[in-house]
Amino acid sequence: YKSSLDTVTWTLDDLSKLDWNATYMTNEIPENDNWNTFATRKKKMLENMYKEWNVPKEGSLHYMCIRPDLSDNLKIILKPYENQKFNYNFLKLTPGCSLMWHFDTYATFVKYNNIKETQISNICRTAIMMNDWNCGQVLQIGNKMYSHWQAGDTFTWKADSWHGLANFGPSDIIIGQVTFLDDNNKYTQ
Repeated sequence: YKSSLDTVTWTLDDLSKLDWNATYMTNEIPENDNWNTFATRKKKMLENMYKEWNVPKEGSLHYMCIRPDLSDNLKIILKPYENQKFNYNFLKLTPGCSLMWHFDTYATFVKYNNIKETQISNICRTAIMMNDWNCGQVLQIGNKMYSHWQAGDTFTWKADSWHGLANFGPSDIIIGQVTFLDDNNKYTQ
């Protein structure tokens, strides 16, 4: 499901102040804190799939900022979710890296919101494009390919929809991610 925010209030300066942490898809779960949930077990399954595919660790590099304090300019991205159970983070994908073909396990959302496995089919993820598209950047959700987005464009999918993101262009892709329960069944896979 593609849509757009009515107003973009943030600047690249707001995004540069986030506390970015290097993360690799090939080993995202910390060994000393594996959260032992159904979502984490699925994430480990994906990590094993990447090993079978011989995915190099360096190619899956991305930067995460999970649940930061938001500047007033960034708070607008949470407004549509203020009456729902949600979690948020930011992701930055630098040139030459990709997020491999995967489905979201929502491990952080599950951990912090005490989500049960029976609720997984009602979890949605919205990706908010925080900066404009540049050449060499592509998002694929299921069989649909997206490019040429503008800051404020959003993409929402449900549950275990397969997707990936590639950046073979000259600039960063920055995404705000909001995970929430779709109790009203507004979205489909």
